[in-house]
Amino acid sequence: MKYQVLLRGENFELNWEGKIKNLGFFTTRWVKADSVEEAENKAVQLIQNDKWLQSALIEKSEYSPMVYMEEISQAKWWKRVGGKGFTFWEMGNE
Repeated sequence: MKYQVLLRGENFELNWEGKIKNLGFFTTRWVKADSVEEAENKAVQLIQNDKWLQSALIEKSEYSPMVYMEEISQAKWWKRVGGKGFTFWEMGNE
């Protein structure tokens, strides 16, 4: 089956426009999987293996980055596996 997975990332300390910022993001990934659980794992793995994101991460961050599944649905039409891009926001310092 094909799934569309909306993910939310939190506490990603990145070198952003020349400054170090603690950011959150939303992103959508499309995966082929046999179950919802497998689809979630594959989508998170795509984020963990994203070369751009990994290169922007601060190595010795004081934050623990986390990725959460916000929404998952079976794709009703064909989408290319994978996906790219992020919508970032600056996290508060609570």
